[in-house]
Amino acid sequence: MKKENLFLAFNGVDDILITQCARYQSGKKIVKFNKRLSVAACICLILITTITATAAIRHFWGHGLSSYFNATDEQQQTLTEQGQAIVFSEEDDYSKYAITDNGITLTPVAIVADDNKINLTLKYSGVEINEGCEPDINVDDIYIQGYEGDSFGYGMGIRDDEFIFNIDGTDSIDSEMSLTGKTIHLELSDFTIVNSDFSENSLGGTWVFDLPIPEVSNALVIDLNNSIPEFNCEATSFKISPISAEIRYTITDDVKDSWFATPMDKPRVPYITSLTLDDGTVIDCRECDNLNSIDGDNNTAIFSLEFNNIIEPSTVKSIELEDINGNTASISLH
Repeated sequence: MKKENLFLAFNGVDDILITQCARYQSGKKIVKFNKRLSVAACICLILITTITATAAIRHFWGHGLSSYFNATDEQQQTLTEQGQAIVFSEEDDYSKYAITDNGITLTPVAIVADDNKINLTLKYSGVEINEGCEPDINVDDIYIQGYEGDSFGYGMGIRDDEFIFNIDGTDSIDSEMSLTGKTIHLELSDFTIVNSDFSENSLGGTWVFDLPIPEVSNALVIDLNNSIPEFNCEATSFKISPISAEIRYTITDDVKDSWFATPMDKPRVPYITSLTLDDGTVIDCRECDNLNSIDGDNNTAIFSLEFNNIIEPSTVKSIELEDINGNTASISLH
């Protein structure tokens, strides 16, 4: 084994689900994981949020991503203009992105990304979904062209008539490479209607997309090199973008062994509980989707999360941390 790796230990996902959903392709480990979405038919994940009024704004991300990040009109416009988001309907060659098979059309809506995380929505049309039923679709293949990391995870959900795909490459902690500016390849098949009694009506079809990933991450990287006696480790760096944050650790053999001994359904790595902003606002991160990983060969570890709201990285004053034993620590950023 190249490295002893805690592979994508996701918050709220038990060992059985990870095992059942694991897929292996082209030497890369791929895991389907639960995001902050509820389960429908044990496969399709449904995002339930308050519907945001869709005023006629420029750079609208669609119902899926705007609700997923609770993004304001201003935030959607700002990140799109900065290059961290792409709204496909605003592209000159938008029509080329739509693919129709078996009478069902899938059309890219928007994509928001940073160095490690990609959030993509596809709108479906040409099929009627009755009340109490939900759509589902097979993900046959998904990869990032030019991505050389060890692994990435993906999740899929639904918001109205949009499929939401979440791709996470944070687990490649030895490469620290960026997903920005690359191309995501997505192969889908067998559009299915899941009925209220969990029976399924397969409508078939095949859809293959190669879509650009935004070139800008807007990430702020801070070298910490802070010893944290509460956790017997060192926090080496902190990276934060408007949509995610990660903290990296250096650990001793003893600490590594103790963290590995922690049950898989528990956070093995000290986790971010909150962020404090310059104006005193506290951002609670306990309910954010997260993952943690330990590189046993290099005695390093990482904790990563994706925000429920858009954050301005430069306004974060401090990070609050906690471990499984209830020990806490705070790191000042400026």
